[in-house]
Amino acid sequence: MQLIATPGEESVGTCECCGNTSKTIWGYVGTPKQTIAVYYVHWTVGSAQHSPNLDFIVGPWGDGAESKSRRLVSLLFRPSQGGGSFMVVDSESRPANNPEICGRALKRAEVVGTPLAKEIFELADIVWLQDPRVSEVKALNNQA
Repeated sequence: MQLIATPGEESVGTCECCGNTSKTIWGYVGTPKQTIAVYYVHWTVGSAQHSPNLDFIVGPWGDGAESKSRRLVSLLFRPSQGGGSFMVVDSESRPANNPEICGRALKRAEVVGTPLAKEIFELADIVWLQDPRVSEVKALNNQA
């Protein structure tokens, strides 16, 4: 099954700790007929010191789907001159941990070493390669 990232909306705000501009983009990963996950990417513009976050809400979407059936998994992107890396982090404190859209925010220990981890990293690759807006996040590798 060929999955594609479909970019959605974006918003701009101010980083609470440094006052710099922050940005959030979101979209969907799935097939033309079925959404597999919703994603959010959040970063501080031009600042490699604040590691960008990728949040994935996985589970059923569409008619009849209930938020309690979906789970939130969060990744942190660590920019580096070699291209950077992703790591799973606890997702309870992420803004996407909202009962209206997800039933449960997972801890790192609940994801690492499971089949879900493989799925999440595959979703991250799809977003990383297909959503052109992440080019700003990729550029942080040059500042690290």
